[in-house]
Amino acid sequence: MNQLGAGQSQASTYDALSPLSETPERSRLMTAIIPRFWLAALIVAVFIGFAVAYVHLAPKVYESVAIIYVDPKGDSAGYDGMRREKGWDDPVTLLSLAEGIRSGVVILRVVDRLELRDDPGFLANRGFPYTDAEIVELISQNIEVQVRRGTRLIDVTARDRDPERARDMADAFIEEFQSLIREQNSDFVAGKRARLEEEAARQLRRMNAAEDEVQAFRIQHVDIALNEGTDFAGETSSDLDKKLASAVSETLLRKRDFEHYEGVKNQDIEMVFDISSYGDKKHIQDLLHSRNLAKAEFVRIEKQFKPTHFTYQNGELNLAGLEEQVDVVAAEVGESIENAYRQAELREAQLRKTFKEEKTHLIEVDRVRKEFRSLLRARDSAALTYEELLARIKELNFHEGLDETAVRVFASPLIAATPVLPRKNSTVAIAGVFGAMCGLGVVIGVGLVDRTQKGARKVESSVGLPVLAEVPKALGQEMDLRESFFLNYDANSPVSESLGSLWASLSTHHARSIMIMSASPGEGKTFCAANLAVLLANKGYRTLLVDADFCKQDMAELFIDPMEREVRGEEMTSQNLCQETTFKDLYLISCGRLTSDTGEPMSEEIFVKMLTEAYSSFDYVIIDTSPLNSGKDGLKYASHAEATVLVVGSGKTDFRTAREAAKELKGVRAQLVGCILNKT
Repeated sequence: MNQLGAGQSQASTYDALSPLSETPERSRLMTAIIPRFWLAALIVAVFIGFAVAYVHLAPKVYESVAIIYVDPKGDSAGYDGMRREKGWDDPVTLLSLAEGIRSGVVILRVVDRLELRDDPGFLANRGFPYTDAEIVELISQNIEVQVRRGTRLIDVTARDRDPERARDMADAFIEEFQSLIREQNSDFVAGKRARLEEEAARQLRRMNAAEDEVQAFRIQHVDIALNEGTDFAGETSSDLDKKLASAVSETLLRKRDFEHYEGVKNQDIEMVFDISSYGDKKHIQDLLHSRNLAKAEFVRIEKQFKPTHFTYQNGELNLAGLEEQVDVVAAEVGESIENAYRQAELREAQLRKTFKEEKTHLIEVDRVRKEFRSLLRARDSAALTYEELLARIKELNFHEGLDETAVRVFASPLIAATPVLPRKNSTVAIAGVFGAMCGLGVVIGVGLVDRTQKGARKVESSVGLPVLAEVPKALGQEMDLRESFFLNYDANSPVSESLGSLWASLSTHHARSIMIMSASPGEGKTFCAANLAVLLANKGYRTLLVDADFCKQDMAELFIDPMEREVRGEEMTSQNLCQETTFKDLYLISCGRLTSDTGEPMSEEIFVKMLTEAYSSFDYVIIDTSPLNSGKDGLKYASHAEATVLVVGSGKTDFRTAREAAKELKGVRAQLVGCILNKT
């Protein structure tokens, strides 16, 4: 099946169309918007016209700007807390200062200074006076104070319809704010001096009381050296702790030696020499060495001599003497170990007793000295605070005579030569942009609401039929249908070319009878049928144009010369209703003559008989029927035509209407091959 066919694939496409296809696509939306750009341009022109009128008729507002500089060295007492906390370079502090310039207090001072309450050019006379709150609200709307970023400069801007008054207001705001700061400085200094003097008197009483307590404490503890070094008690106590620890350690060592001595004295007294370093003494080592030599010598003598021998007896006596000396020396060492242990115990007991007494005394002395130092610190603190208060009072007395304020005039306000409101360029530009937005919104809204068919792609997607041809717009509103035969008068016109394209598409179906249908009147059905018939006749085909539009039969007026008589040729001899037209090879039959006596359209049987006879006499039969919404007689004939074409009027046919028409034609099994998008 070729792409221009109207077989089962078209029906499937139509059935598969979802409800979302009703949503306008971008192409259809642009097709609907572009022709209406004149409406958007008109709306833009109206907005710009109103903007120009507003610019010329609105009251003129002038602006005067004064620039002040915040001096970081200025002692602005009214803002002293902020300055001391963060400094004048802090953005928050500068913003707070800027808000203070346009505060209600300053505004009312400016109003009184310039006598604006009685100025009719500033406050309109309404029969009763304005309240302070109303005046503050009114002026605050015309005063702007802004800190320049990264600087200590503040812009004070005043707006008014009078340029001189705007200048005076900007100047007055700065002067009144400076005056307010000076007054705050004076009140602040007076209040601060009174508080400082009161605090100084209290500190003086505190200092005197602290001095009395110090002297009384000295008298009470005259026996203690209160002015000695603060670390004396700590050092003595530490020495006692070290001595006691040393004594305890010594006692433990001596006790260990004594217990060792007690364990060996009854077993082998000579083992006492192994305790600590007692056996390392020279005389003991010499004695033990001599005794050991004697033992060795006596062993040799025992081997050589008998006990009765003189040498044996002398060696025995010598060894016995040395053994006795060793025992005596060992006993002496043991006694010295015991004596050392007893002395260590006694010394430890004495130190413990002395430590307890001395420790108690030192702790008491340390407590007294700490209490004395605390009294001295309280006295010195009171004296230092008193001196600082006296210094601050002197500083206040010095600054009281100075006229200092943190605000310095950097640039004085000037009289404006041109108004700042209304802003001509920006007002017109904003009006143009807003008008363009509104115009575009209106055009898009109209395009969204517009449900008519305007593009071939949209027609194919919504109706489910291929577009065989697009007939361009060529007829004016004043032109009659009789003047629309472009094929006859101008074979190279766009309309003629589009109809040629239509025939090229239809010729692929090899249909001899072609029915031209439309959903509603005025969609160009008769125009397309008539021109298609003329096209075929010009190509040399014997063509029969059937006027089956029972609602409006105009074909006879278009094709039949009223001066000629009715032609009754050999064609369709059974009916004798075929007429020759002014075009060669083109004949016309009006089905209105085939109606019954009751005025009803011709029956389906008569139409079929007529169509059968036409096939024997003509090459092609073009059938123009009534619109489906005007009558259903066309549906009866549609199933008998070999090809049916649905005409869709661009900008006229709603896509639901076109879809329903296609559905009805398919319902009667019409050979619906496509549609024509007619823009004439």
